[in-house]
Amino acid sequence: MSTTEHNSDKAVKPRGQLKLLAIFGVVILPILAAWTMAKFEIGIPDSSNNKSDLVEPPIMLEDWSLNLEPIGYGSPWRLVVTSAAECDAACMELINEARQINVALGREAGRVEHLLASGQGISEAIDQRLERDYPRLERASFDPARYRSSLANQPEGWREGAQLWVIDPLGRIVLHRDPDRPGKRLLDDLKHLLKVSKVG
Repeated sequence: MSTTEHNSDKAVKPRGQLKLLAIFGVVILPILAAWTMAKFEIGIPDSSNNKSDLVEPPIMLEDWSLNLEPIGYGSPWRLVVTSAAECDAACMELINEARQINVALGREAGRVEHLLASGQGISEAIDQRLERDYPRLERASFDPARYRSSLANQPEGWREGAQLWVIDPLGRIVLHRDPDRPGKRLLDDLKHLLKVSKVG
């Protein structure tokens, strides 16, 4: 064997080994990286896809003694403002926000109703204002004690003052508007729910 052939064999061996190592790296390294991320919880996002507060554990309309009709497949989604006490300025702002979210849904707006659920009677002045400014606003009443009790495992702020919720057609309270986040986040979540929902 000549010196030239001997040197050529030496050059081929490292190239073949490099190819084998490259194939190994492409196949095995991502698996090892994924295992490491899962095992040590490195680089895994801790936030969910929803931009507003997901209500967990779930709450049902019955938990509030809130009677809404219809409920079930084909029923509307609902943007519900709850006020255990008199509907004050913050309550009126949420009613306005619920209407704006409803309008911003565009062609999907017909699948959603906005509603005020009161824990006590509404004064005549507030009633007249609601009739004048929000003629399509639905009204309902609920049991304030049961309402507060159902929220015992939720953040304390959810039990104080007026709140804005999304209720699905089956009567489940699914989303809560975080007061520190703009209503657009709730709108984005509701749009997503309407897109994927087969129940209403």
